[in-house]
Amino acid sequence: DGKLGLLVAQVLQLTGCQVYVFGRHARKLAILQRRGIPTLDTPAEGYGRFEVVIDCSGQSSGFDLARSLLRPRGTLVMKSTFHGTQEVPMVPFVIDEITVVGSRCGPFEPALRLLEGRLIEVETLLDAEYPIEQGMEAFKRAVTPGTLKVQIVLLPSPAGRGNDR
Repeated sequence: DGKLGLLVAQVLQLTGCQVYVFGRHARKLAILQRRGIPTLDTPAEGYGRFEVVIDCSGQSSGFDLARSLLRPRGTLVMKSTFHGTQEVPMVPFVIDEITVVGSRCGPFEPALRLLEGRLIEVETLLDAEYPIEQGMEAFKRAVTPGTLKVQIVLLPSPAGRGNDR
């Protein structure tokens, strides 16, 4: 239910496939629920259930969770990157004939069309807005746990609006 996961779920919903999202933050999951995207509270609800799982967690533990959600002959799409190494027991991948696909960046033209057509909701991902003069405060806010996106604008914020959205 991080920034990338929220965007990926919205794009996948547009394809007509059934999308489910796991996450730990009710506020973030509510963004998807308002768009009609179901969320699952615990991974146990999905163990061995899905044909395709996309890992957007940004954590090594996300890989293990994603693998546990796949049914035999499923596909694990790695959209996530994280620092460090990952110990992976390969036997389950062989036995269950799991396909692993890396996905770094896709084509930008279709993504820009989705944004231009307002088919992907990004306003709800914006937690705060700061004028450029408060750039350092914006960066501090951006690294605060639970924060989605912070925007720095060239014009000062309107009076009385504050920094929070």
